[in-house]
Amino acid sequence: MLTPTQPFPDLKLPTLSGEDVDVRQNMGENGAIVVFYRGLHCPICKKQLQEIEGQLDQAKDLGVTVLAVSGDTKSRAEDTVSETETTRLNIAHDLSMTEAREWGLYVSTAREGSEEPELFSEPGIFYLLPDGTVYAAWVQSFPFARPPFEDVLAAVKFRNDKGYPPRGSYTGPLVEHDGTTKVEAVDGPKAEAY
Repeated sequence: MLTPTQPFPDLKLPTLSGEDVDVRQNMGENGAIVVFYRGLHCPICKKQLQEIEGQLDQAKDLGVTVLAVSGDTKSRAEDTVSETETTRLNIAHDLSMTEAREWGLYVSTAREGSEEPELFSEPGIFYLLPDGTVYAAWVQSFPFARPPFEDVLAAVKFRNDKGYPPRGSYTGPLVEHDGTTKVEAVDGPKAEAY
């Protein structure tokens, strides 16, 4: 799991513009939003990409870049763009499932008789800061009930305006209801085994 305030993994992928993108080098003044989508087979993803496309100007005004990423091949990503008419959104492809796991995304297998790839990642949205750390994450195990992109942008605006700190970053010892203390979380910066 990626914890807010901790560094995010490298993400260098080809895009439909023909150039590779490195998320660390492709940040606005206030960071980047990376949207992982399931792929061409997902109608909800297509609707989400259209929604994001319509709000790219607001994202730019907030000082963040937006990158959409899937494990689709280049040709499948091109078909997604053709079907959604998303001409302004920067779309990266060929995310490996190892990279998906590094980002804490859930990975699914194809349903029998579906047009799904053999393996693909479920959706996730990450707001990343220019210092190379995660500010916030929205990660899902299935395609439904995604946060509206306007809500994600509202979180960016609130952080910008109020200096609101990242939440969910604590990885230290936990005091349980019975008063006992557990050691640090296994994925924390000073993790110990339970």
